[in-house]
Amino acid sequence: MKTLPINFLLSYSSTFAGFLIILLLARVLGAENFSWVALGLAIGGFIVPLFNLGSDRTFVRDAVARSQTDLIDEMVLANLSPRLLMVIPIMVILICFTLFFTDVMKDAIPLIGFSLWAGLIGLYPASWFDYSHDVRRQNLIVLSERAVSLLLIYGLYTYTSDSWGILAVGTCLLAVRSFSIFLQIRSWWVHHASMAFRIHFTLPKQNTNGINWHITIATVANAFLTYGNQLLLAANNNPIELSSYSLAFQIIMIVFLFQGQAIRISSRSIAEACRSKKALLHSIANNSAILFVGSTILAFGAWAAIQFLPYILTDPRFATMSKIAIPLCIWVVVGGVGLSISQHSLVLSQERFLLFTAIAGGIIALFLGSLFIPDYVALAVAVILLIVHCFMILVNTIWLFHTIKTQEVWA
Repeated sequence: MKTLPINFLLSYSSTFAGFLIILLLARVLGAENFSWVALGLAIGGFIVPLFNLGSDRTFVRDAVARSQTDLIDEMVLANLSPRLLMVIPIMVILICFTLFFTDVMKDAIPLIGFSLWAGLIGLYPASWFDYSHDVRRQNLIVLSERAVSLLLIYGLYTYTSDSWGILAVGTCLLAVRSFSIFLQIRSWWVHHASMAFRIHFTLPKQNTNGINWHITIATVANAFLTYGNQLLLAANNNPIELSSYSLAFQIIMIVFLFQGQAIRISSRSIAEACRSKKALLHSIANNSAILFVGSTILAFGAWAAIQFLPYILTDPRFATMSKIAIPLCIWVVVGGVGLSISQHSLVLSQERFLLFTAIAGGIIALFLGSLFIPDYVALAVAVILLIVHCFMILVNTIWLFHTIKTQEVWA
């Protein structure tokens, strides 16, 4: 916990730099043209879990079960190679999927670039650093990436024409993030590995080496809940509503960052808590309380920022954000508790149940979206997200405590 303040500072600094990137794009492009960036961010939400393959949630748990250093090194290599191999099918699917939204080349290329830029976060080796208690090092690299990206965007929009600006920005962001991933992988290996780096591209194996197909599919299903209705918003030809929703969602990501960092720092202790029923119950209560209180404070700040931001952007069309602020802020607070519940469910190997609720939630959200988005646009997206996710969290919580109660062997 001693490293918690500095890690939060670094993470929020990098997130603030990332938010400035989005804010600058929104101000320069305006509400209508920014919708291409917003659509890319939504598509990227589906790509992240396909690159991550569940590593962010289960790598630490699987690594804790091993003790020898060379076994961890082999596990890291086996975790990395199939994730890198996913680049090929993802590129093919992305190019085909882009045709549903545009057949104009000058729009398609930036859309692919922004989608990949957002999706490549899934290749971050964050869980390796979590296991090694070296979160600060990775946070420094990510902060540097965001700072360089921000400077590049400012320079490109200062010295290039508008017609080439968005294409150049998408290319530069993609290049900087790719280099950042290379640095993160190299940094972990230099400071924590005890053997020479070698990689053999192999297909992902079922639930081994931190790769977990149940979690991968569940996370993709959750993406349908979180981002699917944003795609429906775009398909219904509501670019301004999509831009406003996406920008408000980016502000809410500040709260997500706190939640993610809190879970990252406590992930190893959560994995170890499953050895005792008393320790597990204490861990659930402690982590849920921290996430609820912290998320509530930050959500209030996010709500205030959403009210103020349209004035900074000098585009009155972004004022739609204020209508969806309250349901989004309530959702992110409840979602923090849900994150704690799901992480503790994972230490009890409840991936299949989480997969079931995720798929059910995604299907219900898309069904409701098809009914209400045409009439209520962005507000419908936010309210559906809140209602369906609350239902999923309630079901997961009931199942978690049922599992704890019926567990036969406790230390």
